[in-house]
Amino acid sequence: MSRVLDWRGSEDPADFVHQAVQALTEGDLVVLPTDTCYIAIASGLKEDAVQALTAYCDPTNPQLCILPRSPEESVDFVPGFSPGALRLAKKVWPGPLVIQHRNGSKSSTMDCLCASTLKLIETSDRQVRLWQPGNGILRSISRLFSGPIVAALPMESRGLLTDVAKLESHPNSLIIDAGAIQGIGAPTLVSVDGSCGKILLPGVLALEQLQALSQFLILLICTGNTCRSPMAAALMQKKVLARFGGAIESVPICIASAGVSAALGDPASQGARHAIRKYGLTLESHESTQVHSYMIEQADLVLVMGHRHRSVLRSQWPEYSEKIFMLAADEGDISDPFGGPVEVYEHCAKQLDRHTSYWVDRLDPSIVIKWDS
Repeated sequence: MSRVLDWRGSEDPADFVHQAVQALTEGDLVVLPTDTCYIAIASGLKEDAVQALTAYCDPTNPQLCILPRSPEESVDFVPGFSPGALRLAKKVWPGPLVIQHRNGSKSSTMDCLCASTLKLIETSDRQVRLWQPGNGILRSISRLFSGPIVAALPMESRGLLTDVAKLESHPNSLIIDAGAIQGIGAPTLVSVDGSCGKILLPGVLALEQLQALSQFLILLICTGNTCRSPMAAALMQKKVLARFGGAIESVPICIASAGVSAALGDPASQGARHAIRKYGLTLESHESTQVHSYMIEQADLVLVMGHRHRSVLRSQWPEYSEKIFMLAADEGDISDPFGGPVEVYEHCAKQLDRHTSYWVDRLDPSIVIKWDS
């Protein structure tokens, strides 16, 4: 008979987590909430548990997936997990996105699964589904449980389960009841093959959102965001379009700029506007922006003009230090031309032109996903 634990009425939620870990270890199913619905999970090391999970959810089309503890752990299960897929997972997980990817390696964490389990998890062409649902309960369980966790995707034929009162009982299951979930819809199932993506089952994340999330964002930082960083952004944008081809909206690499001490809405300086015209570019519509935490969080690469800028950003957001670099490959400062004569601005533009070329040449096309519409 199913055991039901009332998460909302618990005085010791940690005990429920330990009970769930014990249930998985013993080969039972665990039903718990995610950000979209309730799902059933099982230990990937327990062949009978995975078979029971299949029968419990939809034996004709089980749609099983692996639940990695982090985006990085996806590479342990699928060593060929593409850079674009990994970037997308880092931006969305934990969240309503399931990524289906080809398992081309013969040596991975998947080797610990028995043949019958692997047959249920892999598609006919050896693709594997990976998902990190959003919910603190599942994250707590994952941290304590040592083996791989397998889940069954919510199936349209069975309806999206948002309340355990509608749940079919199972003799060997532990149910964590956290109340009714205000359903936002099913997770989106996508396939990623290299830098190509396709929606297999529509869900919460629409095509437009996936396209935006897949963009590679480069953020250029100076002091006031009126001279160096807007000129650098304009030069880099031009070079990205030249290298990858197409219009701005068709190239999934986005360039932005901001300042560590910027006023909101100031125009580019007159000297910067003059200097950039020699490159066939314009800054007439530029408005300055102060750098904020969400910019640093969303950016994939942050390039700064000076050591002071790097120190400010790394001290304020140390968790993102690994993606903050000097624009100059030689680690030198690019002097601020603000208030100087036209010749100073032109010299600065030449420096920016040289250093932005270095970074554009290093961009790997596989880091972005182009979606099949």
